[in-house]
Amino acid sequence: MNQILYERRCKCKEEFSITKKRKSTNRSQGKPFLYPDSNEITSKTFQIKYERNLSPIAKLLLNSFQNKYLYYAIDDILYSLKSNSIERDNILAVLYSPVISLQNNISVNFFDIWIQEIYINEVSKANKFLTNKSSNFESFSYITIKFLYKVTTPNKKQESLW
Repeated sequence: MNQILYERRCKCKEEFSITKKRKSTNRSQGKPFLYPDSNEITSKTFQIKYERNLSPIAKLLLNSFQNKYLYYAIDDILYSLKSNSIERDNILAVLYSPVISLQNNISVNFFDIWIQEIYINEVSKANKFLTNKSSNFESFSYITIKFLYKVTTPNKKQESLW
């Protein structure tokens, strides 16, 4: 009976599979992008002052970015901090700021950046004018990120023929 219904719906009588296999590439299989050769990579370290309190989820997330491709780190932030949009946007700004600096100053391609190391140093600054019994502390964090990137020479624009 099912075959009769199929013949009535599909006049071409072609067989097709809904789950066709795609051509295998690194991205479609979910394999991480590998570091380029050691003679092709350069590193740069940035230290960012984060003036808000980091949630435990954000700390765990940032610490998981060791040796991770930047695109995957951004994807993790977008997925993990879906419910806390303010912290998500702040953490993304912490990553985007040095990346934009690399792109503008050194002409690094966004897809050629990896996070090698990331450190979080929490600092609490006591207010000297209040008594010692008071627990009024200003807390902030220094986030130190070491990026690995591959510099490629930009393509030279061809001169027009006319």
